[in-house]
Amino acid sequence: MELRHLKAFVVAAELQHFSQAAEQLGIAQPALSQLMRTLENELGIPLFRRENRGVVLTPAGLAFLPHAQQSIKSSELASAAAKRARRGEVGALNIGYHSALLEHNLPQLLRHYFSTFPEVSVTLVDAGISAQFEMLLEHKIDLGFARVFKDHLPERLRTHHFSQSRLVLLLPDNHKLASSYSGELASLRHEKFIFLQDPSGIGLTSHTLQACRQNQLHPENILYVPSLMSIPGLVAAGIGISIVPEPMARLTMPGVQIFPLDQPEMISELSLISRIDERSRAVLHFIEEAQAWE
Repeated sequence: MELRHLKAFVVAAELQHFSQAAEQLGIAQPALSQLMRTLENELGIPLFRRENRGVVLTPAGLAFLPHAQQSIKSSELASAAAKRARRGEVGALNIGYHSALLEHNLPQLLRHYFSTFPEVSVTLVDAGISAQFEMLLEHKIDLGFARVFKDHLPERLRTHHFSQSRLVLLLPDNHKLASSYSGELASLRHEKFIFLQDPSGIGLTSHTLQACRQNQLHPENILYVPSLMSIPGLVAAGIGISIVPEPMARLTMPGVQIFPLDQPEMISELSLISRIDERSRAVLHFIEEAQAWE
């Protein structure tokens, strides 16, 4: 039996009138009567009994009705599930990140995604930039978030802009410049800096050092650390000073002063990284949601 027979039967059963049912279905009454005869012949039992002002269900029709309704509902659910899958709202994603979760937009995006598309299973993988590149190319993760620029990527990967933050200067509050810093980066030339140990030539530190050089600051005394989150504590301890993305200011503690940097180059861009030849609907859908989030 076909779904169109069941839908016509349910409408006729609910209205108890073939003419009204045919009008609601947008077909001629003879066509509806033929659909019902075909269904009754297939089942081998009458479903309707005609009366003066319409039709009523036979005992067999009454027994058949809830199952017909359930079949239609199941069909609609199956159709909706298929459409969600086509849109990428069903599936599984493995997403790489590192210090990216400090960027307030990313946790907000993930919370939105978890609640709006519960049929997509999302696993977060903490990995540095180089590890994310390798895992993307080996299909161990589907997407990555990192502070990296497109000219730093392997050929088979691409970036999508996600968010941008200003860079800020962190100084110990007992530093000689803590009460008199003028905003000139060149005045920091003799300081000891603390930076994240990014792979050479890519990532946040490389970009920050390049921006510093564009403003006549060439740091030479540098302590590299494996975790961005450890930097505020090291600055508070007086180990050195640092330049970090503004969201890092949320991790500051007593003993640290924050100075905005107004130079145009002093920005940090968080990128979403994907494979160039990506075809997964779930991955492409997440990229669309991420690009619309900002």
